[in-house]
Amino acid sequence: PTYSSAPAQPLLGVPIREGGLWHLSAQDRFEPVTFSLYVNGFAFATADGLEASVSLSPFSLVRNCRFQSGECSKLKSFKVSLLEPDPCCYFAVRSNCERDADEERSDWVLGLSHTILLITDSLLPSFSVTCDPVYGMPHTNRRLMAGYLIHRDDGSSISVLFCELNAHGGNCTKLVLYENECCDSVVMEILITESSVCCDVVGINCSCFIVDCHHFASQTPSERKLWLRAMSNVKVKIQNRAPDPTEDELEHYRTSIREHIAALEATLEPRIVNDALLARCARKNLRALEDSLTATPEPTLDQKPCLGTHVSL
Repeated sequence: PTYSSAPAQPLLGVPIREGGLWHLSAQDRFEPVTFSLYVNGFAFATADGLEASVSLSPFSLVRNCRFQSGECSKLKSFKVSLLEPDPCCYFAVRSNCERDADEERSDWVLGLSHTILLITDSLLPSFSVTCDPVYGMPHTNRRLMAGYLIHRDDGSSISVLFCELNAHGGNCTKLVLYENECCDSVVMEILITESSVCCDVVGINCSCFIVDCHHFASQTPSERKLWLRAMSNVKVKIQNRAPDPTEDELEHYRTSIREHIAALEATLEPRIVNDALLARCARKNLRALEDSLTATPEPTLDQKPCLGTHVSL
């Protein structure tokens, strides 16, 4: 399934938390707002009646930050990136007691990060990460690990796909994206070489990571760590020109990954919502999107203009 990640979707239910914050306006100054956190986003209103609402996505990020000069530097600030590298929304806590301000900011940041994880969890099916090939599907025999991930298709849509990391063969390996766990319909293959970039995305409780120009979100930050660790291990073997693994070696790798999967499952909390918190939409042509991304590399967040001069913490 494919979902809209547009920030203009309706907010669902009633606020799960409300309070006063300071918002950095377009005039580069902080003004007081009433802030409301919902199960799929947030809304805020100024004293003169201006209102705004924003629905979040699995690729939204929340981080603490600090402004380097002026009155803004006295506030305990944080930023919400709706979809990197787009501009951010900046909010802040003001208090006469620094400890109280730190604690209040931490509460808001954790609340927002948990909302993002809740949205992510609502889109993913109940399926454990697996190392086992699919019976009768020989193209899955080189599988190291596989599971459902959310793929960022473009700036306005995301898809839930079944992703399979293969053992290396020669000087590369593949991350294969399927429609589902049956693995009978390939959506896309991502080639991973020794020069491929496989890294996490910095954010509070963030479960996002990048494979070259592709952005993914896993169910939890711990699962993200497992995916990146497996990819890193495969890249090391490619860099060292290691021979292709034998069946015994492949099973040894899987046994190690299964131990990590068991540890992950032991820490999973019961699912809170059963329905997707984002609206369904039609899927784009991912191969065409990949070609356009490869031709025009995405700028990093630091290359995009954003409000104020700040340091991420």
